[in-house]
Amino acid sequence: MDNHYSPLARTTHWLSALAIVVILTLGYMMLFAEERAVKQFTEAAHIGVGFFVFWIVLWRVIYRLQQGFPNPARPEPWRWLSRTIHYLLLVVMLVLVFSGPLYLFTEGEPLNVFGWFTVAIDLSSLHSLHEPAEEIHKLLGIYVLPVLLGIHILGGIKQFYQRR
Repeated sequence: MDNHYSPLARTTHWLSALAIVVILTLGYMMLFAEERAVKQFTEAAHIGVGFFVFWIVLWRVIYRLQQGFPNPARPEPWRWLSRTIHYLLLVVMLVLVFSGPLYLFTEGEPLNVFGWFTVAIDLSSLHSLHEPAEEIHKLLGIYVLPVLLGIHILGGIKQFYQRR
């Protein structure tokens, strides 16, 4: 494998990055909303955007696993850290896009996409998964993903300045 990402990989990366920033922003707005109307609006937007993020992340994970990662010209400890962060980001994003709908579906709630359409999978018989799915979704979304993104961004900045 070569040392560079393909144009499709770079496009997918930045589309994913944009989608993740939007969904995280909506999630934090929902978390810190003081008014019920604002919380409901941001929750609806988070769920609607989340539907599309699901497909973007699913595509990205499948594509990345199929293509693999380029072999960066870095010393071994940095290469290991970079690869680990990339895999953790993919795993966390994948768990998030499945745990979000799971905790709706296990409550018998549909996923409403901006009022355009709804996706309903009745998993209310698996109600015992509701609380764990919700806690995992919140833990990963509020704490883990932002930390991983921060490390990823710092690594990108470090790499950018090393190439100059």
